[in-house]
Amino acid sequence: MIKLPKKTEYLRVRRYRLVPTPQMMARYCENLEVLNKAHQYAVKYLEKTYGCKHLGRPYPSTKKAKIYVIKDKILPGFLRDVYGIDKWDGKVVPIHSQALRDEFLVTVMTNFGEYRKVLKKAAKMTDKEKEAYRSNCDRNNPQHQSWYRKGSLSYLRSGASHKTVALPDNGQIEVRSPHWIKIQDYGEIQVVENIKHLATAKITTSKIKRKDDGTYELQLVLKDQIERKKPISMIGADWNMKDNKVFHTSDDEKIYLGHLKLTNRRLIDVGAKADEYETIINGLKGRWAKKEKHLSTNSQQLERLSIQIRYYSARRVGLLTERYRQIARQMFDHYDLIAIEQLDAKEMRKENRKWSKAANHGKNRKLAKVKPYEISLLLKQVADREGKTLLKVDSYKTSQVEFGTQYQEKHDPNGERQWVSKYTGKLIDRDLNASRNILTWALAPKKHIKYLERQAKIKVAKKAGITKDKLPKVIPAKALVTMN
Repeated sequence: MIKLPKKTEYLRVRRYRLVPTPQMMARYCENLEVLNKAHQYAVKYLEKTYGCKHLGRPYPSTKKAKIYVIKDKILPGFLRDVYGIDKWDGKVVPIHSQALRDEFLVTVMTNFGEYRKVLKKAAKMTDKEKEAYRSNCDRNNPQHQSWYRKGSLSYLRSGASHKTVALPDNGQIEVRSPHWIKIQDYGEIQVVENIKHLATAKITTSKIKRKDDGTYELQLVLKDQIERKKPISMIGADWNMKDNKVFHTSDDEKIYLGHLKLTNRRLIDVGAKADEYETIINGLKGRWAKKEKHLSTNSQQLERLSIQIRYYSARRVGLLTERYRQIARQMFDHYDLIAIEQLDAKEMRKENRKWSKAANHGKNRKLAKVKPYEISLLLKQVADREGKTLLKVDSYKTSQVEFGTQYQEKHDPNGERQWVSKYTGKLIDRDLNASRNILTWALAPKKHIKYLERQAKIKVAKKAGITKDKLPKVIPAKALVTMN
C-alpha cells in the first residue's frame, strides 16, 4: 500500500468588496507598476537563460529552487538594471519584497516552466512541421507565430497590465472588526461584507484586485489541515466520455453525465442541454462571422451577438460544472479513496493523424462536454475538504495490459470495447480492465507496467555490458502516482 500523508490541506478563496481610499489606490498602482516591470524583466531573463536555445539546461522545479534563482539572479539584475540600486530598498521599489519575490516572481517562473514543457515537445518537430505551424496550415496558429512561441509567456504590450497584488501573511493578517482587516503592506482596510467569522481562520495570502468595472476586491486564501481518513472503501475509475459516460469504475459501475436536479426539483438532461446550448452558440458564431465581413469592429450588432455568445457559453459551463461537482461529491460519499488516470488535456486535444477529421472533431466535442481536468480538480477539492484520498496514476497502457498479468493487447480506442483475450481466453471489458489496473497500480506503483518495462530494459542493458552512464534512465515508482 502506498504511504499516504497524515493530513490533507483544504485551500479555498473568499472574495470581498473593498472600500477603497485614495491612499490604498495609490499604493495599489505603485505595486502594479513594479509587477509589470518585473514581468517584462523576468520573461526576458528566462527566455535568454532557459528558452529555445537552452532546452538542455536544467530548470528549477521546486519552489525553493525557484526562489534561489530569483534571489541570486533575477532580483539583483532587476534592481540594478531597472532601479539602479544594488540591494533592496522599499522606498525606491514601492512593493513588499516577499510579494514580489515569493508570490509574483515564483508564479512567473512556474508559468514559464509550463511553457518550457510545450517548448520541448515543439522542438522535436521537423523543419517541415515547424513551417506548417508558422503558416497556420492546421488553423491552430492564426497569429503565424514561430514554433518556439507555442504557449509562451507574452510581454505586456499596448497598455496591458497585471491586475492583482498578492501579499503573504507573515503574521500580519488580522481581522480587527466585522468590516476591518489588517494586511501586509496596506495596514487596515475596509470591506463591505461582514468578515467577523474569519477572526480564527488560517489566512495564508491576501490579494487586492481591481476589477474591469473599476471596483476593488479583496481575495483571502484560507487553509485548513484535516486528518486523513484511513482508506477502507477504495475504487479505480477510468475516464470514458463515450455516450456521455464520465467514469467506468473497478466495481463495474458506470457514471454518466445524466440528470441534474434544479432548485425547483425539475430534472434536466445535462448532456442534451449542453448540446442545445452548443447549437445556439455555434449558430450565433456563424451569424457573427457573416456580419463581421461587412460591419465595423465596434458595430452594435456584433456587440449584441458577442453578448449572447458569452451568455450561452456561461450557461453551458455553469451547467456542466455543477454536474461535475455533484459527481465528485457522490463518488466520495461512497469511497474513502479514488484512483484515476493522470491525463494531459492538451495532449488529448491534439489531432490524431491516423483518425479522420470527423473522428478528431468528435473527440474534441466529447472533451468539451466531459472535461477530465476540471473534474479531477473538483475531486481533489472534495477529497481535501473531507480528509479523503485522490490518487492519480500515470495513464501509460492502463487499457492495454490485461488486469492481473503483464500481457498486452492493443485495440482501437474508437473501436471494440470488449474482446476475448488471446492470453487467458477471458472476455475483457476495456473500461473495467483499465479501472482495475488504475486502482492496483495507484496503490502499488511498482506493479505499474511502465515501471516494470523500464526495469526490464535496464536489466537487459546491463547484461549487454552497456556502461552505467548510458543505461536507460530509472523511473522512480513513486513518480508514477500523485496524491492530494
